[in-house]
Amino acid sequence: MTKLKIVAVTNCPAGIAHTYMVAEALEQKAKSLGYEIHVETQGASGVENKLAPADIAKADYVILALGKGMTDEDKARFDNKKVVELPVSEALKHIETIFDNIAKKAKLFNASKVKLGDSAVAQDGIMSHLMAGVSAALPFVIGGGLLVAIGSMMVQFGMPDTALANGVRPSLAWVVQQIGNLGFTFMIPIMGAYIAMSIGDKPAFAPAFIATYLANDSTLLGTESGAGFLGAIVLGLSIGYFVKYFKKIKLPKSIASLMGYLIIPFITLAIFGLLTYYLIGPFMAFIMKNMLLFLNNMPPSAKIAGGFLVGCMLAFDMGGPVNKTAWFFGFSLLSSHVYTWYGIVGVVTLLPPMAAAIASWIRPSMFSKAEKDSSVSAFIVGMTVATEPAIPFALAAPLPMIAANTLAGGITGSLSMAFGLERLAPGIGIFDPLIGLMKPWYWFYLVLAIGLFLNVTFILVFKGAWLKHKAKKQLEKLQVAGNDEPDSTEINAKVGVEASTETDTSASVKHTIN
Repeated sequence: MTKLKIVAVTNCPAGIAHTYMVAEALEQKAKSLGYEIHVETQGASGVENKLAPADIAKADYVILALGKGMTDEDKARFDNKKVVELPVSEALKHIETIFDNIAKKAKLFNASKVKLGDSAVAQDGIMSHLMAGVSAALPFVIGGGLLVAIGSMMVQFGMPDTALANGVRPSLAWVVQQIGNLGFTFMIPIMGAYIAMSIGDKPAFAPAFIATYLANDSTLLGTESGAGFLGAIVLGLSIGYFVKYFKKIKLPKSIASLMGYLIIPFITLAIFGLLTYYLIGPFMAFIMKNMLLFLNNMPPSAKIAGGFLVGCMLAFDMGGPVNKTAWFFGFSLLSSHVYTWYGIVGVVTLLPPMAAAIASWIRPSMFSKAEKDSSVSAFIVGMTVATEPAIPFALAAPLPMIAANTLAGGITGSLSMAFGLERLAPGIGIFDPLIGLMKPWYWFYLVLAIGLFLNVTFILVFKGAWLKHKAKKQLEKLQVAGNDEPDSTEINAKVGVEASTETDTSASVKHTIN
């Protein structure tokens, strides 16, 4: 039998967890099947293990596990190759069956087309484009947030905070903070530019960047505030789709070569620059101003209820679309200096993997060997605000684990809002308070401890009841088959035995969570 040769690309919006977890899972599964595989990761550190043209040429199949899409230029590498494309989160869930019937799943890719078979809908969805913008903005806000935090800590330790004025040299702490603030200033234009480029490719980048910057310059617009992330979304999507369809216009060959770098950027910028100045910018600034007024002036009870909702969403699907929606909401408000909603993100996303690991240490009989073996890594990775390590635990027992995570996440979200936790930028999870990104540090650790206690308790209670119910059902089936009366001792024993001997996830359980 000929050994299959496969190449793959993985990426995700943040470029931290899913990107590398799926890459490792693909490599391990391919190795177990005797296949040869090369995986390129497009993560937060850039492109690693880049696929060589020779590897692509020799490959029988290409797997694209994507969370932030790919540009047309990047896709062109796989012209005339058999391609399987799917969301990166689905790849992690279905890793055991991803290579099954690969010949039927694969679609022949033509580089002249943007879409890859039936999976184009998932990649071309609006959320995919928004996540492309978020992924590009992350380094700006992370670097900027860290510098702002460092500058603030320097002032707290007694260093002067002197601004530049009337020829007076500014202090180092002030300069550090101003450099950090530039990250927040350019975060939104970069977000708009990459949203547009995700749709319309490179010709859309410059017009979207300039138009979004204009929409957020209240001095130029003469407005009270900028358009914020709402302006980036509207302009990024509008310019992206405008350029996408503009590129389809057929021009004489003599000037066709000018389309990408001259004609499209010039005309797009002229149209959307004027629209932004006279219409889109002022209108979106008005919307943004009133939205911020609403968020800042919400009564405490409404904020706590909102915190519960956001917390539930963050913990519900562990890196899935519901989680990403809540994360995007909190993250996008950073540029407007609203930090409490992102504070919820900083604490709730720690809970599912850490709680699952702790629960497996407290009651190991309730978890499979594979879950117990992965508990240490789930705990460590979970400390860095990556919820994905909790997915295998949820796949093994969807109903109790998701219910426990969601309820604990909601309560913790409410507590985060009640205690006024603020997160200035994405960071390193449990250590954020130590580098000044999460404050107040004492309330953060208190809320985290309460959240972990609740999550672990809910897991033990809910999963214990679930296992007992499952064992009782199985024993009732045995009773029907053999006319034996199951007793309570058998049922209770069955609960522990079943969990401890359970292997990874059955196909039926995987179907349940999906």
